[in-house]
Amino acid sequence: MQNAISFSGTIVDGIGKYTELRVPGRNEVRQAPKDWPVRLCPGSLNLRILPSGYPELFSANGLPNTTKSLDSRIFAACFAIPQSEFGNNRIVPTPQLLHRGSAQVWRSKLEYGENQISCWVLRRFGSGLADQIEILSKQHLRTEYGIESGNAATITLFS
Repeated sequence: MQNAISFSGTIVDGIGKYTELRVPGRNEVRQAPKDWPVRLCPGSLNLRILPSGYPELFSANGLPNTTKSLDSRIFAACFAIPQSEFGNNRIVPTPQLLHRGSAQVWRSKLEYGENQISCWVLRRFGSGLADQIEILSKQHLRTEYGIESGNAATITLFS
């Protein structure tokens, strides 16, 4: 199994819902690794994936080029966060999808210009986002690195 996959795309403005979602920090998640932040910056940085920016792993396994393919668990996450451990999580389980609203989390590296930025990617099962990756950090990445919408970037996820 691969230990890293990369996506390339363009930085875009989010819809602002992650500022309302409270992602639990290290002390609140039982299986969180030691490098998961104690507190995350509210909100996420969004990367819209280009049609040609998906990893070969997807097509090699017959999966469509959509970020929803991460929900298939074809690429192992570092850890998971149960739906109930989030604050204000509006994606809720259903009888057909008991893990809906729970999240997979990967250690990640964002390549933006000359910067190699350590960060995290979080994907909730049942998310409506099909062409975007949501990037989290303990710091406000746009401010810290001068990240602007419309610019190219690559995100690499590590299992």
